[in-house]
Amino acid sequence: MLRLLLLAVVLLLPACYHLRVLPEPIQPRSFDSGLPPQEALARVREILDKKLQLRILDEQQDGTVLITAPNTFFTDTGFGQPAGGRKYYVRLRIEVVPRASQSVITVSAYSFELRTSYAYSEDGSLHTLTKVYPYEEYPGMFNIKEMNREVMMVAALIEQAMKE
Repeated sequence: MLRLLLLAVVLLLPACYHLRVLPEPIQPRSFDSGLPPQEALARVREILDKKLQLRILDEQQDGTVLITAPNTFFTDTGFGQPAGGRKYYVRLRIEVVPRASQSVITVSAYSFELRTSYAYSEDGSLHTLTKVYPYEEYPGMFNIKEMNREVMMVAALIEQAMKE
């Protein structure tokens, strides 16, 4: 009986969690812009705003590092997920580093979080509750493949737009 219970737990656990205790690093992506630093930075700002519709929330290191506002990029609606699924949010860190007369752009994850909304009834009225799960505190809840895919996709879109 105990073996059947353990087997059931082992088979069902991956449906809810990704069996990770510590956060895994999400690899950044770097590429040469082919432009001088100030021109590359202006172009990145334009791409984030107009093409990707990502808002810049913060600037660091004299404006050469841009941090985007949280943006949803994936909803996990698989087995065992709450109604409406778990929404993945990312804040990106885009850095423009001078190299000779050109610049290198690095796109990396600044932070990831999951958001889940629940509806419940209390005293005859309907209420909602949104729970936020930061990646650093709940790494087992996150699908690393989707997180890596988002960073690589945004970097590829910025790189492609830089050539236009």
